[in-house]
Amino acid sequence: MAIAAGLTARIVILFVIGAAGQVGGSLLLGRTAGFTNAAWSAACIGIYAISFWALATLIREGGPLSLIMPLLAAVVPMIVTFVAVFAFGEPASWPRLGLLTFACVVIGIAGAV
Repeated sequence: MAIAAGLTARIVILFVIGAAGQVGGSLLLGRTAGFTNAAWSAACIGIYAISFWALATLIREGGPLSLIMPLLAAVVPMIVTFVAVFAFGEPASWPRLGLLTFACVVIGIAGAV
C-alpha cells in the first residue's frame, strides 16, 4: 500500500521503529551508568540494535538514505529534548526549545530538497 509516491506503510513503520529506538536508547543512556549497570546496558544496546536493524532494513528495501538520515537528525534530537524537558524536568527556556525546533525543521527540509 503506497501512502505517497514511493512511500509505503512498511517504510513508515520501519522509520518509526528506527527513530523510536534511537530515542529510547538515548533516554536509557543515563541509566546504564556509563555501561557499568549490566541490565540497563543490555536494554539500551538491545533497543539500539532493533533501531539499527529497522534502519538497515529500510535502506535495503529502497528507502532513500539521503532523506532518512536528515529526517533522523531532525526528529530524534527534538523528541529527546522535549522528553528530557517535559518528562524528566531538565531546564530549558522557550527560546531554546523554539530554536531547536526551528533548526530541526530546517534540517528536515534541507534533506528533502
